[in-house]
Amino acid sequence: MSIANQEMIRANNRRLVLEFIINNPPVSRAALAKQLSLTKATISTIVQELLDQHFIQEIGSAQTSMGRKPILLEFNKSYGFTLSLEVQPQQIIALITNLKGEVQEIKKVPFLSKNNLLHHLEQILNFYTKENTSFKNKIIGVSIGIYGVVQKNEILFTPYYPLPDKGLGIRLQELFQIPVFVENEANLSVLGEAAFHHKYKNMIHINVHDGIGMGILVNGRLYKGRDGYAGEFGHTILFPDGKPCPCGNHGCFELYASQKAILENYAQRQGKNSVTITEFLEDYDKGLPLAGEMMDLFVKYISIGINNIINTFNTDVIVLNSAFSNHIPHVNKKILEYLAKHQNRDCKIIPSKLRDFSCLLGGARISVENFLGIHHLQISSVSTVLER
Repeated sequence: MSIANQEMIRANNRRLVLEFIINNPPVSRAALAKQLSLTKATISTIVQELLDQHFIQEIGSAQTSMGRKPILLEFNKSYGFTLSLEVQPQQIIALITNLKGEVQEIKKVPFLSKNNLLHHLEQILNFYTKENTSFKNKIIGVSIGIYGVVQKNEILFTPYYPLPDKGLGIRLQELFQIPVFVENEANLSVLGEAAFHHKYKNMIHINVHDGIGMGILVNGRLYKGRDGYAGEFGHTILFPDGKPCPCGNHGCFELYASQKAILENYAQRQGKNSVTITEFLEDYDKGLPLAGEMMDLFVKYISIGINNIINTFNTDVIVLNSAFSNHIPHVNKKILEYLAKHQNRDCKIIPSKLRDFSCLLGGARISVENFLGIHHLQISSVSTVLER
């Protein structure tokens, strides 16, 4: 066997061992050998290497009534931290997690479309990588979620803020000497949700906010299309010759079914300048007829869109992340009832577990997997996220 093949096998075995320890703690050396079908000698060598690198640690003996008590191993999730940024139309959200995706700190930074995005991002990275004593020199990767189209770390289109200068990710990476991953926010969201719902290999994640984004997972891998435009669900056409959209088309889906569109419609029909999502949900809870009518309109539009998605992708599960469905559990039931009248394909539609943090945790997943050289980071708990 060539030296190159030996190195490839050794690297793959190391990845399997580390990934299993991360996702199935605590575990003994004997259990690793059995689960991964590797020799005890191979496991012993890899485990010692990981111990020496401080990626894992021994945490005591397992309780057993027979023979020598096996030493249990656990991933050192505090070895480093990730910084995830989500660039929203009016703010940038910064999230720090440990290497298991557990939330350490959240910060919201005001951001206006007229502001220089690169300058804002430089300030945030400088604070966390050089000034904040808790995370200084411990950030192993940075992700940036963009509302728009991204290809190969380059932003191609953004409908809600001016297109930044070319090479934003590369410039930040060179300046701070940390891997920087720029990606569409819905793509990051499906990666985050899949890390929690890890039993599903085929998944669609729909984010409903000012626009409507869609992340696509096929056989466990992110699908982006030829040049990054796959998943632009919000810019499919609902009404030909309809309202003009910043993308250049008319009648785009998100101009009618997004949270922003529903709230603007609701405010207009009441003669108001604007209505917040909180005010709308309060009106719905009070049973106001117009709020109910608007919610039925959302159900109708989003059901039409989901019907098209099911017929196109025939996926295992669709995760719907919307303030409407997250707040009102029976919205998903209404969507299923609408779909049952129009098609008979079996597809689960579930609410998001990570909600507003799906994009940020998807970014954390990318940073961790890149740093550790693993393929599948699993997030086992989101309680610390939802409490914040």
